Amino acid sequence: MDNQGNGTRGGEYEAVVQDVKNLKADTAALAGEMQNKANDTINGTLHRIEQQITDIWSSLSRTGTHSYEAIEHNVEQRPITSVLAAFVAGAAIGWVLERRH
Repeated sequence: MDNQGNGTRGGEYEAVVQDVKNLKADTAALAGEMQNKANDTINGTLHRIEQQITDIWSSLSRTGTHSYEAIEHNVEQRPITSVLAAFVAGAAIGWVLERRH
């Protein structure tokens, strides 16, 4: 009778040990899947940010080029006005900087 009781308890103990091992394996697998999902999410987000930065840079580049061309055209059309505007802007900046000291 004692042998039979020990055998049953031993079998239950082994079942619990096996359940704990299975639980450890399942937890490790779940953690790995969660890490992979997080990595995929981070990589996707980084790719979208990189694309947005590229788009913004392209837009700024086009705007800068357009502005430069517009200023160049304006200087060609009105050279005296452009020189006077540059002189006034320089004088104003010089006056402001002089007052700071």
